[in-house]
Amino acid sequence: MTIEITSDADLPKCIPAKKAERPRPQGFFSRTVIVTLQNGEDVVVQFRLEPLDLEPFQVSRRVLGATVPHIKVIQDKELESEKIWAYWMTRIPGKTWLEGARGRVSQTRVTTVRSLGRILSKGYVDDNSGLVIDSKLHPHLELLLASEDPQIRRFHVVAKDLIGKLDQLKNLPLFVAHFDLNHVNIMVDEDCEVSGIKFYMPPEFEDAERGFWQEIWDGIPENVRSRANPEAVQIAVTLGTLLGAFQLEDGKIGPYNPVVVGALPKFLTHRIALIRGSGSPYSE
Repeated sequence: MTIEITSDADLPKCIPAKKAERPRPQGFFSRTVIVTLQNGEDVVVQFRLEPLDLEPFQVSRRVLGATVPHIKVIQDKELESEKIWAYWMTRIPGKTWLEGARGRVSQTRVTTVRSLGRILSKGYVDDNSGLVIDSKLHPHLELLLASEDPQIRRFHVVAKDLIGKLDQLKNLPLFVAHFDLNHVNIMVDEDCEVSGIKFYMPPEFEDAERGFWQEIWDGIPENVRSRANPEAVQIAVTLGTLLGAFQLEDGKIGPYNPVVVGALPKFLTHRIALIRGSGSPYSE
């Protein structure tokens, strides 16, 4: 049996259920079905072309609760033999941010982003980030510094500066993060408050960004906030901006988006609201 999933028509049709519907939009590397079971419960079934690492889901679910879906593998040897992996997860109520805010994006952006900050502020995992710094971030910066790619070499000075500041980040508490938050994998309710988590600068960007950081700051545990160093947080944000532009693939610097790299000098000037006060988010 050979299964090639290139459109909705290729989805398996053998899932026992009262009803099934295909949400829009679908992912690039997966196909998703919302299934209503015999007991009336809705679950999400997803077919993927490569297996998922479930540990990030489990950690996020543990600290953020029902905002993150519960996920399990659907064991199917026939599908797996064809390099298709199936999963089921609880359905998060609401609509995607893209759909839920349609026609009122500007009016609701601040509400949604503040709500997102409030949720992420609950993502405390550990007292310090030393293990992640040593095992993930330091090696990543070393790879950037070793690269002879002219586009990457433009940022060697920034990378050298950051690698010298890594020890300042080890005392920062470790929180969960999301690799790709966007309008499609954030779920919102009717009021555009975030109900679940699955760059141009609009006029309301600064209010939304300030609100996001305020909700983070107000929402983290008091014992963590009392030890927080905004300068170290700023270093971490700059570091994430740089490493996010040059991501790893199989232990090496992978293909990067030249548009993102072209905008990177501007992005690296960003100063979080906790640091800049009433100033502009980006240097001119």
